[in-house]
Amino acid sequence: MKTLSITQLPVQPEFDFPTFLFLSQIDELGPRDMIAVLDVWEKWLPLLKVYKLGDRKEHVVVFLESEVEDQVDEIWKQSPSEGFKHEAIAQTMIMGTLKALMPELGEKQCAPVPEPTKPLCRTLEKIGLNLQDSGALDRKYATITPYPHRYGCERCHLKDSCIKNMNLDLGGIMKPQPKAE
Repeated sequence: MKTLSITQLPVQPEFDFPTFLFLSQIDELGPRDMIAVLDVWEKWLPLLKVYKLGDRKEHVVVFLESEVEDQVDEIWKQSPSEGFKHEAIAQTMIMGTLKALMPELGEKQCAPVPEPTKPLCRTLEKIGLNLQDSGALDRKYATITPYPHRYGCERCHLKDSCIKNMNLDLGGIMKPQPKAE
């Protein structure tokens, strides 16, 4: 059964403060909260896994170990606002890793999801991940994309369900309602 080569990549992303603020929907963060966020970041860095898969048509998979998911789930139970903040830290770590690996991924570009072929799925199983037919990985904080960055929306496995490709006309949603007389 064919599988792809697996190479662990030593990536340590920098904390991306603007991305964190955007994802956490926070306008500003005080010094005490910022230190707490950075402490979580440092605690989770060893749980960040990055692998290059393949030799010719390469992919990169970035994920946080399930321990992070468990921690975030527990925090959500205690405090939804803290859970949301911790979820944003995890998402920032995944996005920051992609940006560190592929700086050409700009603010408005996506990391296309590859088709879940049998060799790709078998390879991911070797590192403890499952790629579903939908293109989703079985980890909450994870992504897989061609590496180095190539293709874009036209080759993304999710293109048919992506909001960017639905051509929705949302213009009338926010029209002011006529005043009652």
